[in-house]
Amino acid sequence: MNESEALLVVERGPVPTTRIPLQSEQLTIGRSAGNDLVLADPEVSRRHIRIVRRADGFAVEDTGSTNGTFVNGQRITHLTLLQDGDTIDLGDTVRLRYLSASEPAPPNDAGPAQDTAEKPTQLYSPPVAPVQAAPIHPSPTMAPPTPRPAVSSPQSAPAFAPAPSFATDEPRRGRGLMVGCGLLLALLLVCAGTFLILDAYDQGRLLYCGPLASFFEMLLGPFGFSPLCP
Repeated sequence: MNESEALLVVERGPVPTTRIPLQSEQLTIGRSAGNDLVLADPEVSRRHIRIVRRADGFAVEDTGSTNGTFVNGQRITHLTLLQDGDTIDLGDTVRLRYLSASEPAPPNDAGPAQDTAEKPTQLYSPPVAPVQAAPIHPSPTMAPPTPRPAVSSPQSAPAFAPAPSFATDEPRRGRGLMVGCGLLLALLLVCAGTFLILDAYDQGRLLYCGPLASFFEMLLGPFGFSPLCP
């Protein structure tokens, strides 16, 4: 890799399409005026990152930024070696792309590119407006393509299958609930009737003086209930 041709391209931020040649041993980027590249963006810290030249290429390091630095979407916490095409995000609004070799510039960029070569101290050139391609008009001799009729396949399935109906489950579920409630009510009535019969029979001696005497004494004793047991 020819390090002299490495550069950064601002893809998103306050100065889009700006190209910054990496010609010095270190390049600082931040919001304050003391940086080599100033990016006036609220997501960028006063001193956000620095690009360092190494023997094996260029590396990026976060210098204690608030919103973080991300290389290819991964937040970095130490000096990270850059590869050709890597993206460097400063917070959520600024994106830089690292290129290890300069791309061929469009014809309109020939003037600024020459000025940059003659003035090594200039770090980046002003943004250049993108060149719009001329619209392509169809030839008058070219006949429009003939649309093909759509052929329906007899084996094709319907676009939307009808949703299964669960309407029959509702009456069954409701009928089962009603039957259960009826059985519970009948059981309560039988228990209540049995209790009333035993309470009336022989003044309740069979009920209150039988095996359940201690239960009724504990349950009804606080209310002054005292059965007459022989």
